[in-house]
Amino acid sequence: MKDILVLRDLEEIKAISHPYRVEILEAFGEEPYSAKQLSEILGEPHAKINYHIKTLLGAGILELVEEKVKSGIIEKYYLPKAKMIVLDKSILNSSTDSKVTQTLNQFSISLFEKISDDFYRAAENNEVKSKHVRHHNEYFLTEEEAKEIIGEIANKLQEVCKGKKDPNRDDVRPYNLSFLAVPDIRREKKIKKD
Repeated sequence: MKDILVLRDLEEIKAISHPYRVEILEAFGEEPYSAKQLSEILGEPHAKINYHIKTLLGAGILELVEEKVKSGIIEKYYLPKAKMIVLDKSILNSSTDSKVTQTLNQFSISLFEKISDDFYRAAENNEVKSKHVRHHNEYFLTEEEAKEIIGEIANKLQEVCKGKKDPNRDDVRPYNLSFLAVPDIRREKKIKKD
């Protein structure tokens, strides 16, 4: 498994532009899983898992790493091609093409739905603490300034978390950290009206 897979093709991005496929990719660790094992981990029907695995496999995001015969049935085991998947900057910057823009928006929606699901799951288990949630609004920024802020946060995160991927350290638990710079369309329309 490589460290990073850079997606450069629109079809690759479409393949991961589904919240369920993001969840499948996040279910993997270092060990390969079969569709049956993923079905048990995610609590979803085997057929549904198979469908999404075929899409990820076809896009080259998952790879078949092993086949075992169990009770006369061939069980296939998969792994993501890389530990981390990133989008090529040239695709992100080519937002003038409406198909690219639509696919990137769908990808962003999928990630947001995944984040939302994680948040609600944590809230239902009384695990959301106010100290972990911050909302900053009413900042008037250019697109470049918003990108700069997100980039700085990502750099700081890498700096703080460097070498801290060991799940066996004392008192650690997995966190999903999300940073969004979202235009306030409703407020923008109101300002333009006034």
